[in-house]
Amino acid sequence: MLERLAVVLTFAMISQTVSLDSTNTNSSSSGYSTKTAVQLEDLEFLAQILQQHLRTNIPSGVLFGVKCAVKSDQLMILIQHPKSVVTDTQRVFTLLVQMLESLPAHQAQRVQLYLRQTGEKLPYAKQDVVIHEVSSQSQSKAEEFEIPVSAMFNSSSSLLNITAVVEEPFASSGEIHDCRVDKSAKSQSKFNPIVLFLGLFVTAIFGGVGYLLMSPCVLMTCKELQTAKELQGTFPQLVSNLKSEAELTQLEKQIANTVTDLQKIPGLSIHQQEVEKIRANLIGELQQINQINQALQIGTTATQKSRSFTTNIEELQLRSQLWRKAIAPLETIRPGSKLYIFSQLKLSIYRTGLQRVNVQLLAQGKWQQKINDSQAVAKAAIQRESTAKTFPELQQAQSTWQVVINALTGVPQTSPAYPEAQKLLVEYRPKLIAIRDRTAKLEQSTKNFAQAVTTAKLAEQYQKQNQWQQAVNNWQQALNSIRQVPAESPFYNQAVPLVEAYSIALQEAQAKSQSPTAIVTTDTTRTDLEKTCMGTVRVCNFTVDSRFINVRITPEYEQTLESNVTNVSQGQENNFQDVKKHLESLQKALEVIGDNANLAVLVFDAQGQQIFTHIPKIN
Repeated sequence: MLERLAVVLTFAMISQTVSLDSTNTNSSSSGYSTKTAVQLEDLEFLAQILQQHLRTNIPSGVLFGVKCAVKSDQLMILIQHPKSVVTDTQRVFTLLVQMLESLPAHQAQRVQLYLRQTGEKLPYAKQDVVIHEVSSQSQSKAEEFEIPVSAMFNSSSSLLNITAVVEEPFASSGEIHDCRVDKSAKSQSKFNPIVLFLGLFVTAIFGGVGYLLMSPCVLMTCKELQTAKELQGTFPQLVSNLKSEAELTQLEKQIANTVTDLQKIPGLSIHQQEVEKIRANLIGELQQINQINQALQIGTTATQKSRSFTTNIEELQLRSQLWRKAIAPLETIRPGSKLYIFSQLKLSIYRTGLQRVNVQLLAQGKWQQKINDSQAVAKAAIQRESTAKTFPELQQAQSTWQVVINALTGVPQTSPAYPEAQKLLVEYRPKLIAIRDRTAKLEQSTKNFAQAVTTAKLAEQYQKQNQWQQAVNNWQQALNSIRQVPAESPFYNQAVPLVEAYSIALQEAQAKSQSPTAIVTTDTTRTDLEKTCMGTVRVCNFTVDSRFINVRITPEYEQTLESNVTNVSQGQENNFQDVKKHLESLQKALEVIGDNANLAVLVFDAQGQQIFTHIPKIN
């Protein structure tokens, strides 16, 4: 390839020499413009060749930038690198000299080399080299030294030209991609060896098929491929150091740019197979990063929405859907992927977010379910109420309504179901009150009917015993109770005829109770009771009404009985027998009085406890 290049360069040299001679003979403004344009293009291409050479031979060379310029008919080359890169200055200068000496030239050329950190205006190292003719033995005289800052301000210093170089051709502090030509250079009529040197080289490179074959990506090392290989090699470390979505997005852009650069490599390149392999791998990684980035964007939205508290079920459902959409792409990242650990960290966070939303949905859904259940129970209560006829049936309907009210009252204010629960309570509470009143009325009417019937039976018994006053009292109570049975009561139809029957019976009893015979009987009863209760120690006191004879033993008589019982324990058996006989006589006398008066006899001790009851025999 070098032999072929030499042939092409020889042809280009002859053409360039003729061009230069012609230019010297016929200097014009248009010739100068054309010549300057060629120089610019040549210098740019030379910078690319040198930059690729550094990237190929230095591990950190991918971070280097090269800029070249011509000033005062002298070639100047500036190498720039980030401050974080530790540079072997001599190694860099040596590689540049080797590349320059490998280019065909027919006379010695003087070249100035500079090293500068990105962001700085001044270079920190310089080297002057002489590139000898091809036929001569390659030599270079180098002088390397640190540039003092003070020299930049000394007009008499030999570094003044360097200042001009830095401030004009090499003033850019960013990444270096272009070259410049000092337009103040006097090139119209003066032979410029640097121009001849660059012109011969670049003209040969761009000479038709020769350019294609000598393209760095066809037969030589390709900077795009080298960049892609370095990215592929450092990809695991880049992924392991990811700390944020922004860093992942930056990595995504870097891979995308690298894939785009690989697509520019000509198909005739000897590296094509390797290019396609690396490109396929990077595209695979890029697809996974795109997938993860989409998940992260959705996860960010879900995180922002979840920061505010809500009880709205629709909003909670939306958040749940967002968390699920963020989780789904991350779950497809398999353990063999370099992005697996990063995706798992995010996946754990998103699953926690989804779990929290689901807990809220479950809690709110519980109250909504309570609303739905309450409505179903309310339908059952309405059905039971409509068919209830008896007191137990109404009680069951009332209990069902109470269950509904209790369930709705328990819905908290923080629940989205609370407004609906309050609305239903407004509707259902009056129904509970109505069924409660209806049940209470039915209960009372049932009691009234039962009490009327029972009291009427007792009045009939008093009538049979000729106890007319007691009969009057009971008929009156029975009549009052039967009149309180309401029309809506199931007993109403039975109560209507009883009202008339009880009224007639009451009138008859009242007539009998007012007859002289009844009065005489009462006086006789009182007289007999007085005789029975009299004694040395009064035995009892009594009252007589239309129903009962109430007899109460006096405390004095109880003390006498207790004294006689105490004497029995001391051996005086006669006293005990006297107490026994007296009690038996008292009991028989009271029974006879009750039978004669047709009144029940109730006997109480001095403390008011009932000790004896006698129901008179029916005559």
